[in-house]
Amino acid sequence: MTALPPCVALAAQAYSVPVASIERVIDHASGPGLGVMKIDLRWLPILQRAGFDPEEVRSNACMNIAAGAWILAWAGAARSSPRGPEQDKPVSPPATGFTGSLGACVAHAARQYHLPELLYRAILLTEGGRIGHISRNTNGTYDMGPAQVNSMHLPELARMGITREQIINDGCLNIHIGAWVLAGALGGHTPDNAAEFWRRVGNYNSSTPKYNVAYQRKVWKNVQIAAHSQTSPPS
Repeated sequence: MTALPPCVALAAQAYSVPVASIERVIDHASGPGLGVMKIDLRWLPILQRAGFDPEEVRSNACMNIAAGAWILAWAGAARSSPRGPEQDKPVSPPATGFTGSLGACVAHAARQYHLPELLYRAILLTEGGRIGHISRNTNGTYDMGPAQVNSMHLPELARMGITREQIINDGCLNIHIGAWVLAGALGGHTPDNAAEFWRRVGNYNSSTPKYNVAYQRKVWKNVQIAAHSQTSPPS
């Protein structure tokens, strides 16, 4: 069997595909095609629309495996029996009063909102925020704290009794709010529908397609970093 990089497990988790399916493709792939997954060139336009950089699919083994896993997930969804459209699920308000290290807060928030913890850690790495930190945006809004919670959420959070100062200065609460925002963006969708799931991950940053796709790529790269280094979110 071909020695496989650790990112096989990450791709399997990200796209809800069995590791054995990816291994089987790699071990039996032959003939022309891109990378270790021997991806047919005709997939490149589809993969590009799904947010993959064609050059990275060609040259980066882990990105090639991720693209192959996406194709396997897509093919599995196409073969499955038809389902009605998934309905967005309501999300409970952010938890307040939980204390601990930021790492413990991330784990608790991920459990509360049924998020893959590794994914949420990667989003926090992508955001690069910290307690007390505010980033100004060109559209007049601003982002706050470790999860870079956008100010557009302030009115709704105020109705829950959560103040702007708490969001900026209470790191654990900020992380729970970020998980609440992400869970709302995902709406209960899972990697079973990979393209929609990752589009919704991109919505944490922007629903504008070009920014959404760029954000997806950054998060995926940080998933690999988080998995290898177990990096904690910034404090």
